[in-house]
Amino acid sequence: MNKHDDMRRIHEHLPEGQDITLITLKAHLLVEELLDDIIWAHCRNSAILEDVQISFSIKLKLAAALSGRDDMSHGWKMGEKLNSLRNSLAHRLDHPLAQRRLDSFLSLYYEHPGDTSKTSTADDLRSAIYLLFVYILGVRSSSLHPESEAPNA
Repeated sequence: MNKHDDMRRIHEHLPEGQDITLITLKAHLLVEELLDDIIWAHCRNSAILEDVQISFSIKLKLAAALSGRDDMSHGWKMGEKLNSLRNSLAHRLDHPLAQRRLDSFLSLYYEHPGDTSKTSTADDLRSAIYLLFVYILGVRSSSLHPESEAPNA
């Protein structure tokens, strides 16, 4: 799949509207698929892992370790914050830390250079998620096509 197809798939599955929980859950699934792609691209025999359940947080760390992309520290941090937000929303209704975790994830988006002005919470969440996708798609692209990866400085 190329980046254009990836972005179309993400756009198709990332819901519109104001439902923070649904946006977060769908985004988490989409990011997890990309992390799987990164991990499998580095495996010599991925069939060994087919029946292994690996948590999102471990997949995130594996993708970071396998890719060696130190320039992705902001993206990996966003992935951790998305996972934390997702866990609070998916495992307990009205989780007392959900708003704090949402704010923590969004703060990483607002820190990023560029147009990150605040709009609605749901729109900002979607924008932050798209930024995370751009980070991860870049890593996945270089994992699938290592010859295009820039040498480490």
